[in-house]
Amino acid sequence: MRIPLLRSGLLLLWATSCSGQHTTEEITFQSGPFTVVGDLKLPQGTGPFPVVLFVHGDGPNSRNSGGTYPPIQERMLRAGYATFAWDKPGTGESTGEIDRSRLQAQRAQIVLDAIAAMKQRPDIDSDWIGMWGISQAGYVMPRVLQRSDDIAFMIAVSCPGLAGVYQGAYLVSAQAVCAGLPEDDREEVELALSALEHASTYDDYVARKAPLAAYPVLDSMGLGTVTRIRPRDEWHVNDLEGDYFWDPMPVVERTTFPVLAVFGGNDTQIDPRQGAAAYRAALAQGGHPHSRVELFPGTDHNIIISETGCLSERSRRPARDWDNYPPGYLDTIEEWLRGLRP
Repeated sequence: MRIPLLRSGLLLLWATSCSGQHTTEEITFQSGPFTVVGDLKLPQGTGPFPVVLFVHGDGPNSRNSGGTYPPIQERMLRAGYATFAWDKPGTGESTGEIDRSRLQAQRAQIVLDAIAAMKQRPDIDSDWIGMWGISQAGYVMPRVLQRSDDIAFMIAVSCPGLAGVYQGAYLVSAQAVCAGLPEDDREEVELALSALEHASTYDDYVARKAPLAAYPVLDSMGLGTVTRIRPRDEWHVNDLEGDYFWDPMPVVERTTFPVLAVFGGNDTQIDPRQGAAAYRAALAQGGHPHSRVELFPGTDHNIIISETGCLSERSRRPARDWDNYPPGYLDTIEEWLRGLRP
């Protein structure tokens, strides 16, 4: 049964259930056009508890994210932290659909409204609200930091260390290698892809597009739009001030709270070594002694043990293996969180 609660003009709905190790409350909150539904899990003991908000990556994601979240949440609960994860709009019980042209702003607003919901609760310590986020969350969480002073810590998993235009070029070129592109050609393809997005005129666009035709593997991947030249009336110059060209790292550089950044050594969706180096440099600017950057060899974008990290391998993975985390990953999260508070 859901019970309505009205506090300070914020309408929340919750339903409570218990597990042996924690209590779960289903919470509903409004964020602009979206009705968002998620699970708040509270650890054993007496609050108020610190809380970790789960910020999804791209695509449809539920509050459990296909079973990948519960093992992580279990460790957080053991460390004495509550966790709050929700169904992304259009997934599960949450309603609405994210506008891709306003993706970063809308997704950041959902997190801000989740923060507001947590601050209304006497069993949550409003001074200890943090974020765990993966992949696209690497753009969403810094947008939250630009608009809120309520975040006390952050765990960034496989988060890009550069603007989306370069991140996208890495992803396509890495998948091309997975499909047979010689590794020696990968950098050239990556550079060509990112240069293409900076074309300032149609003729410039055509000239930058031409080199990609030399790599038929791009067509074999079903990426015909990469090699196909659009007609003049379908092409438009990109907004270099838009989200796709926004670099989140200057925001990370200004953080003064602790950050744990984690990367998978075989990640083919974001460049793990560039990302790790970017986060190390950024966190050195912030200078918090508890900040850490960890790279787990032999793991993919979700820090799951993987031979190649390729999307083709991930698509063949059975559901039971989507929590096959490497030794040390979950320990790192739990120990890092335990060390945050006296």
